[in-house]
Amino acid sequence: MAEDRPKIPTPLRREVLEEAGYACAIPVCRIATVEIAHIEPWSKVKEHTFDNLIALCPNHHTLYDVEKKIPKASVLRYKANLAVLNGRYSDLERRVLEDAVAQRYGMANGMPVPPDPGMRQWTVHRGMGLLLSHLLKDGLIRKVLGPRGGLRVGHQEVEHTYVLTPKGIEFVRQWQDAEPLLA
Repeated sequence: MAEDRPKIPTPLRREVLEEAGYACAIPVCRIATVEIAHIEPWSKVKEHTFDNLIALCPNHHTLYDVEKKIPKASVLRYKANLAVLNGRYSDLERRVLEDAVAQRYGMANGMPVPPDPGMRQWTVHRGMGLLLSHLLKDGLIRKVLGPRGGLRVGHQEVEHTYVLTPKGIEFVRQWQDAEPLLA
């Protein structure tokens, strides 16, 4: 019975929300209205644990729990991939990857957007490049060189432009398709 089920403790709920960046854990969605879902049903495990909870938007929660249209293996992989993304990449790097998913698959915040048929580019202030260092080191993005590579003021380059590499495109595809992420 639902009344026998205790509420998810606030610190645990916050930890699950933080893990997913306060958005749906499914990369093509990332909508900000989320619910906490049990990966293994509450009726079976009778407990709330971090490893068994994931943030999903109401639509994906229904598709997973009620309609069974999202395989449990995919939800487990989305959860595992969050650990890889959060353990390796800065907030800015995760946002770059989320933007790449949105552009590649024509979705943003759960809504259709025109897919970007070309290579997605991000231009950041020169001093912000440090915040992209893991994506660069892992070979997922590269700096664009030449006249389209960033803004110059006199002889000083003040902005750098980055694009996904083929490895980065594959990484984004793996994340979207609920495959293991290996940088």
